[in-house]
Amino acid sequence: VLDVTGLAQKYGAVMSHVRIAPTAAQLHATRIADAEADAVVGCDLVVTSGDEALIRMKPGVSRVVVASDLVPTTDFSRNPDWRMDQGSLVERIRDRCGKENVMAMEGLRIASRLMGDTLATNMFMLGAAWQKGYVPLSLESIMKAIELNGTQIDFNKASFLWGRRAAVDFEAVEKAAA
Repeated sequence: VLDVTGLAQKYGAVMSHVRIAPTAAQLHATRIADAEADAVVGCDLVVTSGDEALIRMKPGVSRVVVASDLVPTTDFSRNPDWRMDQGSLVERIRDRCGKENVMAMEGLRIASRLMGDTLATNMFMLGAAWQKGYVPLSLESIMKAIELNGTQIDFNKASFLWGRRAAVDFEAVEKAAA
């Protein structure tokens, strides 16, 4: 399920539900129910740590890769003194899933420095999740999907590769981004 109307077009939260199964017959619902998410790729810390996302994570089981960058929400535009606490938002996710099941990194900052565009963030985060074994698809199928999409193929493949590298050697990727 991909939210492409309403708030999603007005800089609101976007949450996509993706189900993967060996056969189509095993796919019975489009949305992920409460405590049914095996993996979460969070490209926005505020959305990923929010109740709507947290309730879908299975305590102690769901595995999460989340971009921990703080991006101002509409609350900031109405109240310039409003503050977000990055640490407590990441902690909400860790409390739900277990510290060992959560990889939090400033994906927006790192991906944009490496690739020159914040649009790299989604593929960067997906690459990290795939490398950690959270996405049950072959590398070949993901590369083919990027090619079939036909948009910024080399850019998306490179962003995905940087995410994979971050999952294995975060310090080296952080250094390259600097």
